[in-house]
Amino acid sequence: MSKCGFHFSIGKQVCFQIGKVLQCHFPDLEQRILEFSDPRKRKEYQISELVLGGIMMFVFKEGSRNAFDLDRKDALFRKNYERTFKMQLPSCDAIDDLLRALKTEELEQLKNHIIHSLIQKKVFHKFRFKSKYFMVSVDGTGIASYSHDYCGECTSKTSKNGKTTYYHHVLEAKLITTNDMAFSIGTEWIRNESQGEYDKQDCETKAFKRLAARIKQEFPRLPIIIVVDALYANEPFFKICREHGWVFIVTFKDGNLPSVHQEIALLPQSAKKQTERIIPQKNGSFKKQYYTYVNGIDYKGFTLSYVKCIEQIQTRQFDDDPDEEIKTFVHLSSLVADIDNYWHISYSGRLRWAIENSFDYLKNHGYNMKHKYSRVSFVALRNYYQCMMIAHMINQFVEKSCDLKHIFENDTKMTIQYLWKRLLSFVLENCVDPIEYDQLVRKRGQIRLV
Repeated sequence: MSKCGFHFSIGKQVCFQIGKVLQCHFPDLEQRILEFSDPRKRKEYQISELVLGGIMMFVFKEGSRNAFDLDRKDALFRKNYERTFKMQLPSCDAIDDLLRALKTEELEQLKNHIIHSLIQKKVFHKFRFKSKYFMVSVDGTGIASYSHDYCGECTSKTSKNGKTTYYHHVLEAKLITTNDMAFSIGTEWIRNESQGEYDKQDCETKAFKRLAARIKQEFPRLPIIIVVDALYANEPFFKICREHGWVFIVTFKDGNLPSVHQEIALLPQSAKKQTERIIPQKNGSFKKQYYTYVNGIDYKGFTLSYVKCIEQIQTRQFDDDPDEEIKTFVHLSSLVADIDNYWHISYSGRLRWAIENSFDYLKNHGYNMKHKYSRVSFVALRNYYQCMMIAHMINQFVEKSCDLKHIFENDTKMTIQYLWKRLLSFVLENCVDPIEYDQLVRKRGQIRLV
């Protein structure tokens, strides 16, 4: 195959795979959007065309409204869009007008419906902790900064020179998987809701209480294990988890819970269970892990387990000199650590990195999360954010699909970013065959994940 044909093939495969994912995992997406309460008086487009236009801007990883509008002006791009998604492609101004007026609850509820549907289809079942708990990581991140409080709800920080900067931060709960996927199941904006004076600004710990209540209401019977960083190693977090019937794994650092550190230090060596694991790596080296775990640690009425892992990489299995820096991971959990799950607790505690990786990906790999998609409307900003979360769901199924696995196996230098570059090139320069597209997309089959 020529280089030109190879590039064409990649773009075509990604385009068709997006359609296949939508058909398999999001079959009622358009119908659900049509059920939204429509705030518009003039209706040039269907509400589903406008909302899906906002979602597709992020699916294509355009990075800005202007970039998406420029592609929309291309007749072939617009024709391919209408052929594949069976609807008109509206201008970004029309999309923006709707997202400024649309109730933010509408897209949040749509996102929750998608998650419920994926859970019912058992898409995430193989990624559960010990085949029981769905792993949910919680973390906050910054979305945008401003020179003025344009909406009256921004948090702020004043520098030493007296300059005040205003921010929008968000606290996210994401269902995480062992193959590094992260799906938003709850969003809580960190904001000062009252206009004017307030005693204390909103913060991540306050927002967690609100977020936890909403997740419990939306997923009341879902067995959840909350995986968080050291910020949450405190009594209020433990209490919220117990009230909601959740178990947890929290990173444990030197400055956290001094009484727990003291209790562990005073324990006799016989009370600490120790073991090790040797894990072969693909490059022929070995990962050696030394574990120490302790149960029955009391902290203000909460019974905790302690799991410490010291990890090093070695070229040869029985070599005592590590080839890489030694890493130490320490976690506290409400689960009892035993011979069957001690390493699962440590491994799952480190999986909280999946949510941090997802934030980095959304900021720096095409979605441009820190871009101000709306500079004047906090409602629109929140709606764009939810469109981004839904698009990220779609794209993760595409990127992790076994159907595209061969592309990375045939070229070790291939990147996800390049796949989307070829996707845009394909829909801008080639005619999509609607018959071939429909035959492939509507062909029954599962989306298997790597």
